[in-house]
Amino acid sequence: MRAPLLLSLFLLLPASALAQDVIVSPYLQMADSDEITVRWETTTGTESRVAWGPTAALGSDTVGDAWPSGGATTLHRVTLTGLTEGATVYYQASSDSWTSAPSSFVVPTADPASLRLVAMSDMQRDGANPGVFASIVQQGVIPFIAAETGQSLPESVQGVLIPGDLVDTGWDYGSWADEFFTPSAPLFAQVPVYPVPGNHEADSEYFFDYFDLPTNGTAGLEEHWWWHDIGNVRVIGLDSNGAYITQTQLQWLDGVLSTTCADQDVDFVVAQLHHPFKSELWLPGENLWTGLVVERLEEFSTSCGKPSVHLFGHTHGYSRGQSRDDTHLWVNVASAGGNIDYWGEYAQNDYAEFVTSQDEWGFVLLDVIGGDAPSLRVRRISQGNETLSRDNEVRDDVTVKSVNTAPATPQALGPAGDDSPAPEATTLVASAWSDPDGDEHGSTQWQVATDCAGFSEPVRDLWIQHRNEYFGQDLQADDDLTDAFLDDLDPETDYCWRVRYRDQALAWSAWSAPVQFRTAQASFTANLLRNPGAEDGVDDWEVVQGVVESLEGGECNGGAPHSGQRYFAVGGLCDSSEVGEARQRVSLALFADRIDAGRASARLRAWLADWNGADEPAVQLIFVDAGGAELGRSEPMVRAVSTWGQVEIDLPVPAGTRGIDAVLIGTRQAGEDNDSYIDDVELRLRFTLPSGDDDDDSAPGDDDDSVAPECDDAGCCCASAGSGSGTLLLPLLLPFVLRRRYP
Repeated sequence: MRAPLLLSLFLLLPASALAQDVIVSPYLQMADSDEITVRWETTTGTESRVAWGPTAALGSDTVGDAWPSGGATTLHRVTLTGLTEGATVYYQASSDSWTSAPSSFVVPTADPASLRLVAMSDMQRDGANPGVFASIVQQGVIPFIAAETGQSLPESVQGVLIPGDLVDTGWDYGSWADEFFTPSAPLFAQVPVYPVPGNHEADSEYFFDYFDLPTNGTAGLEEHWWWHDIGNVRVIGLDSNGAYITQTQLQWLDGVLSTTCADQDVDFVVAQLHHPFKSELWLPGENLWTGLVVERLEEFSTSCGKPSVHLFGHTHGYSRGQSRDDTHLWVNVASAGGNIDYWGEYAQNDYAEFVTSQDEWGFVLLDVIGGDAPSLRVRRISQGNETLSRDNEVRDDVTVKSVNTAPATPQALGPAGDDSPAPEATTLVASAWSDPDGDEHGSTQWQVATDCAGFSEPVRDLWIQHRNEYFGQDLQADDDLTDAFLDDLDPETDYCWRVRYRDQALAWSAWSAPVQFRTAQASFTANLLRNPGAEDGVDDWEVVQGVVESLEGGECNGGAPHSGQRYFAVGGLCDSSEVGEARQRVSLALFADRIDAGRASARLRAWLADWNGADEPAVQLIFVDAGGAELGRSEPMVRAVSTWGQVEIDLPVPAGTRGIDAVLIGTRQAGEDNDSYIDDVELRLRFTLPSGDDDDDSAPGDDDDSVAPECDDAGCCCASAGSGSGTLLLPLLLPFVLRRRYP
C-alpha cells in the first residue's frame, strides 16, 4: 500500500479544486475477523472519517488518512478495528463537506460454516458494448445472489476476486473511476474486493494506489503477490506480467504452499493470476510461466490432500477444466466487459484439460462448505454475447471435495485372453460405472502397453472426459466412457491394457487389473505415404497449384497441429493463394496382380480443420495407370469446420491401376488467408480373398499373399512413380464410399 503524503501538499491544489465531490464511492478492502478498510476518492479535502455502528444510528467514529492521488484528487483510507466477527456493521464515510450514502458490511468469520466468493475479470470497457460490466454487477451478481439466497448481499458474499484487466488503459487515470469503480459501486460498498494486475493495468502505480492488498509478499514487491485467508480458503494473488514472472515469485509461492499444507484451518487454495497456461479461445494469450504455477498447485493438492483452483483471465471468454492426475481446477473467469474472443476469431485449440469453453460474458461463483466434509462448488453465470443474450443462466457447475470416496474400480472386460481384434479396429470395453457416494462419471483413462509391466511408458494413453464443449458443440455427447476405439495398433502384437474411472468431483478409482490380448493380422497395409504430417516440411509432396506450407502451431497466426509439431496449410498463411493443391504419388506396382483381379481397395484418411468454418480443406484420391493416365478419381472430401476432425475415403482400386495420387486441396472462401489445414494423412490398401478360396491365405502376413510392400530402413512402405504430369485419359468416375469419421 502507498503511505499518505504530508497534508501540507494540499496547499498546492488550485482554488478551483476546492469544491468537493466524490469521484470513487466507498469500497471495502482487507476484511478480517476484527477489522476492515474503507477506501474512497474525492476531488479535494483533508479529512477521512467513517461513522459506524451496529445499527443505522451508527455511534462510533474512526479517522484515517488522506493524500493526493496521481490524478490531482484526494484518496482516503480508514481502517475500522475492534470489530466483532459475524456482526453486521453500518457505516458512512465523510470528508470535509461530503458524506456518503449509508451502507453496510458483515465482519468475516474466521471459521464459517459456508462462504461465497464472486470471481470475474477483464471488465475493461469494450467501446462497442460499454455497459457490460455494469450489467454484470447490477443485473447479474446482485440480483442473482439475492434471488438465490434471500439474504442481503453482505450476508451472502465474503469477497470478490479479480484476476486482472480492471480497466482498458491503466495509465489513464480517469478510466479507473469511470470504467471500474462506478459500475461496481453497489457491490464493492458491501463486499471487499481483492484484485491482481493484468496486462492492461500496464504496471501503473494507480492500481497500487487504489488497492490495499496484503503485504506478505516478497520484500519490495509485497502487493504484486500475496495471500489472504477467507474462512477455510487461502486466496493467493500472483502477478503474471512481464517483469514479474520470476523465480523469486515461484520461490515465494513454494514457501506459501508449504506452510498452507501444514495449516489445518485451510481446506482449499484459490490462486488468481491474469495469464492462462492454456487457452482454447485465444492461443496467443498463453503464458508458459503460468504452467510453472499450475505444476506447483497440482503437486500441492496431491501431496497435501487439499483441492486447489487457479483463476485466470486474459482470454475474453469462460473456460473450465481440470488437471488429469490432481484435484486441481482450471477456471477462466472472463469476460466481465472486455470484447469477447469469439469462436473462429483467433487461433484456437481443443485441449484435453478443458470440459467447456464459452464465448460469453459472465461471472463465477465459488461456494465453499466447511466442517468435516469440506467442498468447493464452482458455477458460471452467463449473460450471453452480442448475438445470443442469456439471463443469468448457469452454464457450468462442478463441485470438488476435500473428502471424496473414489469410484468403484472398473473391470477390463475385453479384449482379453484369446481375443484377437483387428489392429485397425480394436475396441476396449470396461465395466459399468459405479460410485459409492453417488457422484457422476467424470472421465476415463485407458492405457495400453506392450506388456503388463510397461505402463510407465504406455504405447497408447487416452484421457476422455464426460464433456467437451468446443466451438459451441459438446464433442463428447452420448459417450458413456466405458469403451474406447483404437485404429492404429500393430498387427500380430501382444498388448496389455488397463482402465480407471474418475468422478466429477475429481477422485480417481484404482486401476483395473491389467489384461492381455494379441492383435490379429492386419487388414490393411502400412501407411503408404511419406511425410504424412508435414513434419519434414513439404518434402515428398508436389505442389501443383498455389501455396502449400508446413507450419508449426501458431506460426503466421495459424492454428495448432492435430498431432506432432507441424501441419499442412494448403493455400498458405505466411503467403496465401485462393487455391492450394499438393499431391503425392504412390506406386502400386507390387500389388498389380491383386489389383487387376479386382481384389484391392484403397482407404484415405486425413484430419482436416480450418479457422472458423469458412475455408475448405479437402482430400481426394486419383488412380492412374502405368503411363500416368487417369483411370478414375473420388470426389473431393471437404470438411469446413474449425475443430480437427477425421474424414475417410474408401473405394475399390480399378484394374490397371499402377499408382495412386493422394491429393490435398485448400480453397479460400473468406478473408485474406487460406485457412485450410490438413494433418496426419494416411493411405492404406486392403485385399479380399481370391474367388473360391476358403483359406485365409490372402490375409496380410501370409507368405503367398502379403499386402505389405518392401519397406525401407525408415519403415516407409512407399515408392514414387513420377510426377503424374503426363496426359490424362478421360477419367472413369468410380463408385465410392465417403465417410466422416469424427465430428
